[in-house]
Amino acid sequence: MRLNRRQFIGLLGALGLTRCARTKPFLGSRDARDTTFAAINDLHVLDMRSTSIVNRAVHQINDDERIAFTVVLGDIATDGKLTELKLARTALDHLERPWFAVPGNHDVDMTSANIFGNYERTFELGNWREDEWNWAFVGFDSCEEAKSDVTVRPDRIEWLQQVATKIKPDRPIALFAHHPFNPNTKAYRVINAEEVLAIFAGHNLKLVACGHYHGNQVEERDGVLFTTTACCSTTRGNFDETTARGYRLFHLDGEDIETEFVEVPM
Repeated sequence: MRLNRRQFIGLLGALGLTRCARTKPFLGSRDARDTTFAAINDLHVLDMRSTSIVNRAVHQINDDERIAFTVVLGDIATDGKLTELKLARTALDHLERPWFAVPGNHDVDMTSANIFGNYERTFELGNWREDEWNWAFVGFDSCEEAKSDVTVRPDRIEWLQQVATKIKPDRPIALFAHHPFNPNTKAYRVINAEEVLAIFAGHNLKLVACGHYHGNQVEERDGVLFTTTACCSTTRGNFDETTARGYRLFHLDGEDIETEFVEVPM
């Protein structure tokens, strides 16, 4: 059964799930045997000038007809200011197919009484689940205030547990967050990463895609693909000392995943 937008939002409310930025419905003709989606992270938008690379990335994604949807993996802004987030939102709204977002630590405004207020006004909250092509796509807020090294909060753990109970054990799952879960990431691995991953024990977790570490890291453990990607920003560099900026593609073939990095010109 396919849902229209109003039914989809109502279902989220009934399930206690949170909406994120989603602008257009999925294409019903897509098939998981031949589906591609994109992930982009660490935009660090500061001003109008810094949206130029985001606009180029959006243009490239729009031109790639294989891409069914895009996930923005946090650090959309530089300091979590409303002006920064609105500029980023305007650029991302030019994506012609559906897109989703999760917050990063730079999307938190520590000078505000409600540190997530600006993000919530612009992108809504960061926890969501979307089921398509027999896959469960799950995005969640991994932030602990504006910290770089984080422990996923108990309320997020509880939310993930509730989501996991509603996913059939054999259904492939893709998990999206800002902070890395890569077992051998060079930096910033989530402190309680193993606790979070254990939630999906007995499930068919296939992918954990993250940002935060500005660098291309791809590894596999126990059948799960873990990735981080170079930033797509002109206001920040890569931590691995590479110069290429861009986004990552994930190609689905049933339950199998292949990934590649796509460069965006500076």
